[in-house]
Amino acid sequence: MLYVFDKYALDPGRRELRCGATLVAMEPQAFDLLLHLVRHREQVVSRDELIEQIWGGRIVSESALSTRINAVRSAIGDSGSEQRLIKTLPRKGVRFVGQVREERASTEPPAGGPRQHGTSESVDMHEVDGASPASPVPAAATIDGHWPAPARVVPKPVEPRRSAVRRPALAAVAAIGLSGFAALTWNHLVRSAHSERTRANVETAAKLNHISEQINMVSREDYEAARALEQWAVDLDPHNAAALARLTFAIVTGVLNHWSGDVIGDLHAADLSLQDAVRLAPDSMIVRGAQCHILRAMRQFEAGIRSCSEAARSFPNYPFLHKEIGYNRLMLGQLDEAMAEFLEADRISPESRMRWSWNQGIGLIYLMQGQDQKAIDLLSRAALEAPNAGHPAAYLASAYALAGREQEAREALDHYMKLWPNTALNNFGPMVGTAAFNSKMERVLAGLRLAGLPE
Repeated sequence: MLYVFDKYALDPGRRELRCGATLVAMEPQAFDLLLHLVRHREQVVSRDELIEQIWGGRIVSESALSTRINAVRSAIGDSGSEQRLIKTLPRKGVRFVGQVREERASTEPPAGGPRQHGTSESVDMHEVDGASPASPVPAAATIDGHWPAPARVVPKPVEPRRSAVRRPALAAVAAIGLSGFAALTWNHLVRSAHSERTRANVETAAKLNHISEQINMVSREDYEAARALEQWAVDLDPHNAAALARLTFAIVTGVLNHWSGDVIGDLHAADLSLQDAVRLAPDSMIVRGAQCHILRAMRQFEAGIRSCSEAARSFPNYPFLHKEIGYNRLMLGQLDEAMAEFLEADRISPESRMRWSWNQGIGLIYLMQGQDQKAIDLLSRAALEAPNAGHPAAYLASAYALAGREQEAREALDHYMKLWPNTALNNFGPMVGTAAFNSKMERVLAGLRLAGLPE
């Protein structure tokens, strides 16, 4: 059965996709994915179903699945933005929405294939060798004492049959040998080309990873750039544990900072990426850090503290882990314990480019405790180091207002509102913490009210 849609014909029997008379090259998994979507076009196909049907239920990263879907779209002239034939339904799956006509596949061989005949031509091996014609048949009749003309000589029946068998047999052997040599040569060339592409992909992925490392995600633009670079690196080299872990970091950072447009989908993508990273390098420092990071985004604060603390014993000079423990404890309302972790992170790496994040944490604790001048000192530093992060400026506005510095409070709040123009008191805040955290945030909200943040 052929599936005809748009200007394409999908032939499952020959595993071919044709655009008119042109054969479209597709990877096997991409072909299987397209075929499954076309056959089940009356329904939305979930990502779990695709993983089960195409990969046999093996663990597959979200990026690998997205890459295959994009490859299918590219093969049939579609795109993720246009979605003319394949439509993505957020949090549900994908569906083939093109008009499909089913036709019976032809059994005729393709044009230009081998011709079939009822008879075969036989050639005497002597003629091929350039030898003289065979002698006349003994006892054959003569005409006027001369042998009949060579054209009229009738050879023994067995001779042409024998020669007719020898030539095809030798030709077949030669053809088989040539085919084998060609196959070996082609296999070598394909493997060499594949090896060259793989090496180039790995090198490019490493370069992208290095570029991404230089990005300090303190704004939505930084986050989007880092995530795109790491996704690209993972697509090029899906066995790069560092790229997988950094992709997890980027996605989780977007969730924690409210830059994500699909929190549930992004956390799922981050978790799949992390699973691949853990499978490849379970004891890597960056992988352990990513494991710690995602737990806070999932609001598993106590589990995050346990995971980060265990990793910190293996990597005592990794300040990120103490910063994460600090924020998990802050979300639990454990201000003193959180302060100790933030100070430990600062002790380990006082020149870190992430220092603004624990300065923000320390400043927020001071603000909750009513130590407004100390809060202003730390939050001013954090806002200066990360002017586009947003929350340091908001907390600073609250501290200024509570300290009676109204003009500075309005200026800090104006800066924050340029970054987050739709914020009000009823939707302000980081990832929601526990009741203990929320009760301590009341003083912060009171300061923002004084600074002019609308209800």
